[in-house]
Amino acid sequence: MKKNKFYPLGGTTVFLVDQWAKHYVEKNLKMGEKRKLAEKLELRRVHNPGICLGVFANNPKKVKKLTEVGTGIVTVIQMLTLLGNSNILRKTGITLAAAGAWSNLADRYHKDKVVDYIGVKTGKEKLDQVTYNLGDFAIGAGGVLWFLVLCLRKKEQNYDSGYTATSV
Repeated sequence: MKKNKFYPLGGTTVFLVDQWAKHYVEKNLKMGEKRKLAEKLELRRVHNPGICLGVFANNPKKVKKLTEVGTGIVTVIQMLTLLGNSNILRKTGITLAAAGAWSNLADRYHKDKVVDYIGVKTGKEKLDQVTYNLGDFAIGAGGVLWFLVLCLRKKEQNYDSGYTATSV
């Protein structure tokens, strides 16, 4: 377990930074206010009573239950992954996903909604309206890392079995 000390610390750091940023936005920005951070980045104050993109916003009990179940599943997978003999990408990915899930779940318990604060200007009207938080990015990055591990494993299996791109 010694070599796995980084992961809980890293996950806790992501959780705490996200919670601090949410607190900062709640105290310093009015609802709907935007502040330019960089050319394509805005600090915003938005509340999301639903899950991703406001889905089930009119059913807070369902949203909380789905968030609890999702966070529980990710946490169990994280524990099993950290206790097992997984590679660094898998451990990092599941730790990021768990940290983001826990941060958003904490919002659900304390505020009955998730505080989002990062806006990305893409030039596409629909995408420009979406607001995220660090927890969302951690969940996304964790998912990408997890998917990469699956792709790399599949590539290794194909290589080990003698199949290559030129032999097909």
